[in-house]
Amino acid sequence: MHAPRVKIRFVGTHAGFAEGFARLRTALDAEGLAGAARYDVELVFEEIVANIVGYGARNGRPPEVCVELESRAGSIALIFCDDGVAFDPRGRPDPVIPTSLAEARIGGFGLMLVRHAASSLEYERTAEEQNRLTVVVPRR
Repeated sequence: MHAPRVKIRFVGTHAGFAEGFARLRTALDAEGLAGAARYDVELVFEEIVANIVGYGARNGRPPEVCVELESRAGSIALIFCDDGVAFDPRGRPDPVIPTSLAEARIGGFGLMLVRHAASSLEYERTAEEQNRLTVVVPRR
């Protein structure tokens, strides 16, 4: 991210997700981001975009997604914008951790992982009916 920001735009489908993730990796390669910080940025991208693709469609139309990456001193900010269903992830509680394998279920831990990887999350529903989520990931 030698430029102040990198913008990645794609349709909120599985194919769009794959295209966006490939472009994310190219941007992270250019930035030279590696190790835990890179893992966290990729995890945040994957979990947030998977939720947009899985739950964001309005009236049967997949959402348009734009993810901006901003290189900051000590962190990377990911700014997710989409025109899908309104969703503020900050108000969602962490799932109950199962006490046994019999109680365990697949899924439901993505937002908890994002919160653990991030130093901050900010959300707004814009006047243009867009979700705007900013996730700041520290460079470790």
